[in-house]
Amino acid sequence: MMKLLKNLPSQNPESITSLIECEPNQVVSMALSNSDHVDISLFTFADGEIVSEESYLGDTFYLLLKGETNISIDGKDVSLKAGDIFAVAAHKGHSIGGGKAFKMLKLTLND
Repeated sequence: MMKLLKNLPSQNPESITSLIECEPNQVVSMALSNSDHVDISLFTFADGEIVSEESYLGDTFYLLLKGETNISIDGKDVSLKAGDIFAVAAHKGHSIGGGKAFKMLKLTLND
């Protein structure tokens, strides 16, 4: 049994996008880590769903796995498409989503 990782395949490889399914009118998340220092989460956003401005204690990066989305930061929209990665500094407010359904991986490194 793994100590710091969870909800990940360990017997046979799987597509990361198959680990979480979109639900109508919801943002669904799945934690992939058990650590105070590293938070890894998988998200899926339904059409039109958004997470309003939030910030994290550590530096965060987002890897868009499927679809397209925007991250709004400092009054500017940053467009991401599948395969794109984008980093946000600790304590920096930003919002995500609002368009078509998408899936993303979030990793936050806390001191």
